[in-house]
Formats: sequence, structure tokens, C-alpha cells
Amino acid sequence: MLEIIAKQFRKPEGLLGKIVGRIMSMDNRKINTWTLNRLQIKPGDIILEIGFGPGAAIEEMFKRQRNVRIDGIDLSHDMLKAASTRNLDALKKKKLRLFEGDLLEIEEDFYQYDKVVSVNNYPLWKDKQNSLKRIYQLMKHNGIIAITVQPREDDASRKKTFAHAHEIEQALYLAGFRNISVKFKKIAPELTVCVTAVCKK
Repeated sequence: MLEIIAKQFRKPEGLLGKIVGRIMSMDNRKINTWTLNRLQIKPGDIILEIGFGPGAAIEEMFKRQRNVRIDGIDLSHDMLKAASTRNLDALKKKKLRLFEGDLLEIEEDFYQYDKVVSVNNYPLWKDKQNSLKRIYQLMKHNGIIAITVQPREDDASRKKTFAHAHEIEQALYLAGFRNISVKFKKIAPELTVCVTAVCKK
């Protein structure tokens, strides 16, 4: 049963997937707010979210700044439908594009991004290092990336959060990012980390 639930958090599908999507949206609200505060979105920014889930962070970004463009990538078709419904107006105005699949496998004419954000999705990436290298290629000089993780596994702990922080920091550096900043915040139920970095080309 635990494996079924874990699979749904990786790629939500069907009725259980919809329930998982709602849980993700509620659980991530404070985390999204904190992460977006650190990202410092500005008018005119072109933004990429990896693992957009039910689209709550996308909705929040448009509330903060109407004059932005957002691309989103998620593995789940059901989450793509949920995020589309939630942000239908932005889709109609062509301010939002949503893609289903893995960043390394999607063949698309992507923008060059000012900001990239990923909340509680990084641990699910199949090839983290090459994904970060691809993100680096897609970013503008001085663009900012924010990766936030709150451990959700059975063995979730402060130690796990620190391990995520160290891994993300090292992976970003190896991908070419600089000015790396690691911040922690206690958001129930577990300590959360947000790592930001700057694309220097």
C-alpha cells in the first residue's frame, strides 16, 4: 500500500491521484510562498516550474505578477489537467504553457528563462545532474533557480533535509551555477530546505 501511495506522489493518476494532488497543494502552500519569496519574481520574467503538480505555485506566481510568462513540466497527465483547469485564463492568454514528461526527453522550443523553480520534486528526477545541466543551458545569464525539498519519506528527518541540502548544493555547483545560498525553514511536519543559485555564463 505504501508503495502505491509513493508511486502516486511521483506520478499522480486517477482518483487516488486527484486526492494526492489536493494533499500536495495544501501541504505545499507555505513552502511555495517561502520559495517564491526567495525567487523574487519581477515583471517581465520568463519562468520555468519543474513538477508543477496541481498548479498552485503557478497560480500564486500569476497573482504576484501578471506580466510574466510561465512554462511548466510535470510527469503526470492528471496533474497537467488539474493545473490547466486551475490556470485556464493564463492558458487562454498564452501566458502559460504546460508540458507532460521529463525535461530531458521533451523536444520543445523552450524559452530562455529568468527564473526556474521546483518544489518537492527534485528527489523524483531520474537524472538529476544532467537535468540541472539542461536547466543551466535554458537559463539567461544571472537567472535564478530555486529548488525546495521537504522530506516526505518514512525516514523523513532533519538529517535527511541536511542531506538533500548538501546534494542539491553540490549538484548545482557541478552544473555551473554560482552564488549558491542554502536556507532552512521549519514547516510542519519536517525541516525544509530551499537552495537558490545564479546562472553565470
